[in-house]
Amino acid sequence: MKDNHKLSLLQLAAHLAIVPMILYGQWYHWLVAAMVYTVAGVSITITFHRLLSHKAWKAPRWWEVTGTLICTYIGIGSSVGWIATHRQHHRFTDRVGDPHSPAVKPWWRVQWFSMFEPVNVKYAVDLLRDKFHLWLHLNYFIVHGAIMTAFLIIDPFALVYAYFVPMALIWNAGSCINTINHMFGYTNHQTKDNSTCNFLTGYLVFGEGWHNNHHAAPASDNFKCKWWEFDLGYQLIKILRV
Repeated sequence: MKDNHKLSLLQLAAHLAIVPMILYGQWYHWLVAAMVYTVAGVSITITFHRLLSHKAWKAPRWWEVTGTLICTYIGIGSSVGWIATHRQHHRFTDRVGDPHSPAVKPWWRVQWFSMFEPVNVKYAVDLLRDKFHLWLHLNYFIVHGAIMTAFLIIDPFALVYAYFVPMALIWNAGSCINTINHMFGYTNHQTKDNSTCNFLTGYLVFGEGWHNNHHAAPASDNFKCKWWEFDLGYQLIKILRV
């Protein structure tokens, strides 16, 4: 089975897990899910996105490894796969060749079915040369199998609230950047694409929603432009950078 099909099955399970969470989840289960969402979301923006995709800041190796492992846990694809897809997005933003643009494909397909799209790893050759990232890419679903097995042994319902539900929330939050932020919002910069800034995604996705600012300066580690555009990711980068 192709890796994108395996990822689709993983995400399908994550989305279906929302049902037992609604039926049986207690307030503290939702609290844990929110905490996992927050840690994973911040790790994605500062590690997969700003560090590995754009090399916008220099991180200590321990954080590159730690942040990558957190991003791996949350089921959005391997570092190689995610970074390759994101770089391709910037190469063909809102044009044919963009793997997730509502200007090219129906918005609902971008929002919920981009996990089916094949990955072109040629955009992440630098990561394939790194033994750590290569190993995670080749063993991505073995790692997730081990995680699921551990939860089933320790606490089966934790598989729902600490693993699957945050995974579904993160996937949808990231997809909102690809849909909402290329359809609705305001612009601070003139770019050759449809990227916008949006208050909703700006605050809920840890600075990622100031998307027009990012597309205007992809190599910048700071997505903030206006005073109201709080960027949690950048605040943490200032602490972690070497």
